[in-house]
Amino acid sequence: MSGLLAWAGVFREKARGPHTLTSGEPEKSCEHVACSPTSPGDARSIVDRIVGIHTRLQDLTDLSPSETTNCLFGDLVSQCCEIRDAKTVSQVLASCKLQAVLPSLQSVCSQAESCLESHWARHISQGQDPAEAQRLLETFPYYGNYEELTRLELCALRSAGLDRPRKIAFVGSGPLPLTPICLLKALKEDALSSRVPPKDHLQGPIIINVDRDEKAIAISSNLISRLGIPKEELDHYCGSADSESQSLTSCDVVYLAALVGVTQLEKEQIALSIAARMRPGALLVIRSSWGLRTCLYPVSRGRARAVTITRLMNANIALKLGVRCDHR
Repeated sequence: MSGLLAWAGVFREKARGPHTLTSGEPEKSCEHVACSPTSPGDARSIVDRIVGIHTRLQDLTDLSPSETTNCLFGDLVSQCCEIRDAKTVSQVLASCKLQAVLPSLQSVCSQAESCLESHWARHISQGQDPAEAQRLLETFPYYGNYEELTRLELCALRSAGLDRPRKIAFVGSGPLPLTPICLLKALKEDALSSRVPPKDHLQGPIIINVDRDEKAIAISSNLISRLGIPKEELDHYCGSADSESQSLTSCDVVYLAALVGVTQLEKEQIALSIAARMRPGALLVIRSSWGLRTCLYPVSRGRARAVTITRLMNANIALKLGVRCDHR
């Protein structure tokens, strides 16, 4: 939910930057787009609000950042990310009215996030040198959240027995690979500050961005080059998540982004395919969502997810870590 969360931040703070289609145009009211807040705990009102936003989004011919999309997605994310009691969440998700539009809503959210990330990646790539590109990168809303999330996940990896991963693959990296960038930075800083040198001190961390979208890979590659990050540290691979041609046996960790896989079955099949190409003992980090945030992303639930984990365990490739979060 990285892009969508950023969109919400843009909507709330009315910050200027690459999310604004024309930087010189005057600020306008969003009242013609957003509706009045719903009453907390009112499941029917929440459903009506989400379905209404979906209708407005379907009417748009372009999901690129603009005043209208900023307002609509800001409103949608606010509805889905507000913490509500379990009963209300269950009632909302069980609504036939919501279930009827859920696949379409999730598809629209995926397209919009890709548009936003591409927009920001191009903006950052306009930096004249790595220092300026880095400065532009740090103006991305929630960039600090990514740094904190990355360190939290590295701590979780250590608790699972992996102190310092040497090679990581990030499947579903998209045009703006914020997590891989922050992972690389955190691992390099940790290596420099650690009193105990790594066993292979000559080999620094390596991260591979994996995405099936050639356009996303091209935008991301240009961004990484603009940031001055060498390919030896952060490289790209264009291919589907379940491609048998890509070996993952050299990876200590493989991340599976929340947007990879449209249906529950597809997510399970991709996870099994990835696990089959990993070495025993490596860690698979599956990002997912919870509560009303599942309105924005498809998520594996219940028995089927348990079956997937069981199959991975039986295949001697243990799913030792599953970090629940909502960032790409």
